[in-house]
Amino acid sequence: MSKTYNVEINHQGTTQTIQVAEDKNILEAAVEAGIDLPFSCSAGVCTTCAAQISEGEVSQSEGMGLSPDLQAEGYALLCVSYPRSDIKLESNKEEEVYSRQFGQPS
Repeated sequence: MSKTYNVEINHQGTTQTIQVAEDKNILEAAVEAGIDLPFSCSAGVCTTCAAQISEGEVSQSEGMGLSPDLQAEGYALLCVSYPRSDIKLESNKEEEVYSRQFGQPS
């Protein structure tokens, strides 16, 4: 039996806490709990499901769409993020992550 962690999600001004097993990605658990988070590829390649983690730790080794520097600053792609502790995060960070990683479109 896998461990479960409390994941507090601040999404568009509303905060909800869900239980997420360590072997389930946060996006999948949030959608199952009825939280309407943005996502697209579900493979860790785009930045649609980007979030910023303010407390806790995730494993996101499957993702390729987020630079190690941004990961070190607490950004995560929820479709490939598996909890390793209780977590607090803020969703809807796609534009912020995209502009910091790829620059502003010309």
